[in-house]
Amino acid sequence: MPSSRSFAAVSRRPTSSTRSRPDNLRKEVLRLGLPAVGERILSLLVNIVNTMLVGHLGASALAAVGLSGTIEMIGTTFFQAVAVGATALIAQAIGAKNRSLAQRVLEQSMLVAVGMGLICTVLLLPFSRGALILLGAEPDTVAMGTRYLPYLAATQIMMSVLTVGNAALRGAGDTRTPMVLMGTMNVINALLSLILIRGLGPIRPMGVTGAGVAAGTARTLAGVAMVLLLRSGRARMYLPALLSRPQRDVLERLLQVGLPAGGENLLMRFAFLSYTRALASLGTVAYAAHVIAQRVENLTMMPAFGFAVAATTLCGQALGAGDIPRARASVFRAMEIAVGFCLIGTVFFIAYPRMMLGLFTNDLAVIEMGVLPLQIVAVAQPFMTAASCLSGGLRGSGDTRSVMWVTGIGAWLVRVPVAVAAATVLHLGLPGVQSAMTLDWAVRMSLLWWRFRPSTWKSRAAQAAAAVRSAAAQ
Repeated sequence: MPSSRSFAAVSRRPTSSTRSRPDNLRKEVLRLGLPAVGERILSLLVNIVNTMLVGHLGASALAAVGLSGTIEMIGTTFFQAVAVGATALIAQAIGAKNRSLAQRVLEQSMLVAVGMGLICTVLLLPFSRGALILLGAEPDTVAMGTRYLPYLAATQIMMSVLTVGNAALRGAGDTRTPMVLMGTMNVINALLSLILIRGLGPIRPMGVTGAGVAAGTARTLAGVAMVLLLRSGRARMYLPALLSRPQRDVLERLLQVGLPAGGENLLMRFAFLSYTRALASLGTVAYAAHVIAQRVENLTMMPAFGFAVAATTLCGQALGAGDIPRARASVFRAMEIAVGFCLIGTVFFIAYPRMMLGLFTNDLAVIEMGVLPLQIVAVAQPFMTAASCLSGGLRGSGDTRSVMWVTGIGAWLVRVPVAVAAATVLHLGLPGVQSAMTLDWAVRMSLLWWRFRPSTWKSRAAQAAAAVRSAAAQ
């Protein structure tokens, strides 16, 4: 079990003379945000490597990988909700210097994560083919998807453990360990994908199946590594047992924060399915172009993810320590830094779209169809980044309900109806459908910014800080 000295190093808060200084806050944001950006890069490279290798097998293979990822996101929604609750509650406990509460949150989060992972595997495995058909995939794409998706479904428990474990470490202020784990997973996935997809020596080429085997193996090893790390006490959190006895008070708090986050994810995932359905109706080439644009979008979203993590952690820890002004300031500092990073990618992708598309496929039809959509995605990046950081701050304060409603408004009242109209009524093709996404993020950013207006933030933050003190006293 980690020593009290090591834990104190994690939970030590700045003195009143330094914690309000802008340069100190900037350093804290960068300290937490940059490793989280690195983790996101390495995490996304798992999908990007598979996309690049599979993309050269043809548009059907590329569409199969993309649709399989979309289906899997529905399953991961549940343990991602647990992860949100774990990050927020552990950050608040660390801010309040309550070691016991932080550990109890970790134990209960892992207990729920294992259960959610098992349920997702049981639900996804038998319905892989039906889900692909439901999304409107063409026969060749369905055939390839059924050789890839089952490997993702079978490793949901390991992914849930890895996701929640990483979230707990971030809440404790350790963003480096998740980065190292994701880096190791990515190296394993890349090497196995290269060997199994194309074949090497006596190993025959496995195509899309090889990509699934590689991803599943890498996920399993990373999940096992997370358990061993937490059990050994070498991480900044300690897990005495993977399956602990349920504790009602902690589970209730996890549900209070996590359920709205799960509702947010479900609203977004089902909206994304409808959005994907509109995209799939445009044909395999158009959907393949969208898959590549989405991968590039994920690349440019890395600063948003990393600094949203910093916003969540710093806001939660500040509220746990009772420092309400610092909580709000940390969110806006993280947003400023993240938007600055993302603008670099925005300019680059607008200027050189064909070069980026060519990294993923040599199909000229896919490249040409993807140029304008990729540029539209690039324009959306500043809105996405700002919205992500603001959402992260609200989650750190425990206000996941507001994020859920904002996501529902943007996804279902903006993205889906505009995308469907662009594809079926206005016949604007892939650029029109992608524009719906840009409008969605602009609306979300505006609504989230409104939630942070000083007139309401102070009272809501004070309530959150009081709730942390109450939990710490139990």
